[in-house]
Amino acid sequence: MNINKRIAATFILASTFSVGAMAQEECGLSNGAQATGEPIQIGSIVGKTGPEDFSSSARAADAYFDCVNANGGINGRPIAFTVQDDTWNPEVASQAASKLVKDVQVVGMVGSSSFVECGANGKLYEDEGVAVVAGTGVPRSCFYNKNYAPFNQGPRSSTVGAAQYLVNTFGASSVTCVAPGIPGFGDWVCGGVQAYGDANGVKVNQVIFDPGQLDGNAIALQVMASAPEAVVLGMPRGMMLPILTAAEQLDLGNMMKWGAPTSAFHKDMPKAVGPYWQNNLYVHMELEALDKPAADTQNWRAVMAKYGQADDPIDSFSQAGYLAAKAATNAMLAIDGDINRESVFAAFKGITKMNTDMLCAPWYFGPGDRHQANHMGRVTLLTDSGFDVKTECFQTEDADLADILALEAAGGLVN
Repeated sequence: MNINKRIAATFILASTFSVGAMAQEECGLSNGAQATGEPIQIGSIVGKTGPEDFSSSARAADAYFDCVNANGGINGRPIAFTVQDDTWNPEVASQAASKLVKDVQVVGMVGSSSFVECGANGKLYEDEGVAVVAGTGVPRSCFYNKNYAPFNQGPRSSTVGAAQYLVNTFGASSVTCVAPGIPGFGDWVCGGVQAYGDANGVKVNQVIFDPGQLDGNAIALQVMASAPEAVVLGMPRGMMLPILTAAEQLDLGNMMKWGAPTSAFHKDMPKAVGPYWQNNLYVHMELEALDKPAADTQNWRAVMAKYGQADDPIDSFSQAGYLAAKAATNAMLAIDGDINRESVFAAFKGITKMNTDMLCAPWYFGPGDRHQANHMGRVTLLTDSGFDVKTECFQTEDADLADILALEAAGGLVN
């Protein structure tokens, strides 16, 4: 991995996220034999350097691939995982993809998470026959890309899910959606909330801000001026914090209900926001609870403890990166014959049903021109020690999902 190549470390997480006695990790062949054959080249592109570090998915994928390599690799061949930082710059993202696809000759891409690379590189992936099992899709282009399939719901659907909960649970008749004005992101995210509001008789106000000049106090004042009954923050976790701090100073948490997408579902969030927002912020989960007592969830924690770094995020995006690496590994292990770009492309695209306790429903790549298999989630309440799950899995009422739901209803995608 090119970004902060990790040193294996074991760590224990406190509070509600403690997993107690760590289970034995299982990866790939799980035979305990170090892979020593010819490396299989896999790539990933992340937005690590920029407004926020968005490398969590690739860091989890790297840990999983290290575990796979320590357990027989892909039938004896180790995975060489190369991660490139696009610095939130489309031109850099394009250069990174060209290097991975044309110079490194990757057979596939796994665990990517970026604000810019989907739009910059979609055509290259199609032209070169490269399939991407992404960890975290961010802007619209990540979900409208023929060869790109993320494991997360995406910020639009997750923010809609948060708004949907506040409307249904508290009867909110007006919602203010706040999002950064990043191309293919802010308008798309709050546009989803707007479409939901229009369909359900809910007044929606949008506050789109310049992420390069984030002024938490100015944004909080705009929210207060719009006088909503509920607020949703459709943005990365780091951008939320100054807004929440300013809103606390204005006591807006007691004047209106607040919600956030899965980017806020991070083990450090309760401490980051402090006592005021504990029991006062509802967070939509795109994946399942971080401490769920189930096989894949516990295996992810065990893999991160043994093969990750102590500062690796424990959040939804890490879960997604783990699942992306696991799906890619299982697909490659099932290849009968040479492992090359063509066979890996077919194997990745051929994932029609992946069951996991980390998602509300099976995941699939699918044959369509766009991909969004994950569209069910839960809502949690941030507490002093973690998160309290408040709902069962529910379908996000995002208008953009109409074509996906129609394809699923027609059958064949997850069977």
